[in-house]
Amino acid sequence: MNLPASVHLSADDHAYPIFEINHPTCTAKVALHGAHVMSWKPADEDEVLYLSPDAVFRESKAIRGGIPVCWPWFSAHPADLAQPSHGLVRGRFWDFIGASEDTSGVTLRFGIHIGIWNAELRVRAGEELEVALETKNNLEMPIVVSGALHTYLGVSDISHVRVVGLDGCGYLDTVGTPKMLKQKGDVYFDTEVDRIYDSSSRILLVDDLSGRTILIEKSGSPTTVVWNPWSEKATAFADLPDDGFHKFCCIEAAIANDMAEIVMPGGSHVLMTRISVEE
Repeated sequence: MNLPASVHLSADDHAYPIFEINHPTCTAKVALHGAHVMSWKPADEDEVLYLSPDAVFRESKAIRGGIPVCWPWFSAHPADLAQPSHGLVRGRFWDFIGASEDTSGVTLRFGIHIGIWNAELRVRAGEELEVALETKNNLEMPIVVSGALHTYLGVSDISHVRVVGLDGCGYLDTVGTPKMLKQKGDVYFDTEVDRIYDSSSRILLVDDLSGRTILIEKSGSPTTVVWNPWSEKATAFADLPDDGFHKFCCIEAAIANDMAEIVMPGGSHVLMTRISVEE
């Protein structure tokens, strides 16, 4: 495997390979399992992503934290509830395509092909983190795709966080009986939040009131998911500490199932999220 100087493959457990980036602009970790970004720390900054200390690292099990890739559908399968939630690829090893580096950062490329589904994931880690999921249609018929880049952002305490940029957006509140509502002002957290916002091109700020602001940009994404399980739901996750919900806020570049993209023969669709830390 030909890797640039700033990337090496973790030798701790060859059954669970992790690409470790140590570049002047950042450090990062990306697992081959799920093509899952586990960590990203820009130079002179604290860790930006949240990874559960109880995360399980084994095939078929999604990693709790970082940036899980939900694809080729979002949440429950739109027609077959026997299919796994959030798609087919979180718990599978991807193929490594290649890596490159320059003075501004490192790019890793991964691919996966399951049945009719074919995708490439590109991770660009530097002063910014960009993750782009490209669905490619090599068939002679259209395909329908949805999904999400399920980003866990690390925060000092969820009670001290606000999300800026969704004021006026309609959203589906999925806590309890699903209902359509409209956002008024910024988003704050004092209970479970699980919302699908109609939000395509908005730039969001996650303002940790204790000091840090994270900027989130996206494309190819008609919806934005904002999620925190809060205390009761958190206790149901074996791979998350009971109090772990305090330490993250999920902001997901998403394609909800009811807004799925139709990819024509020979075409492609790119779902992208870009994360940076504001000075």
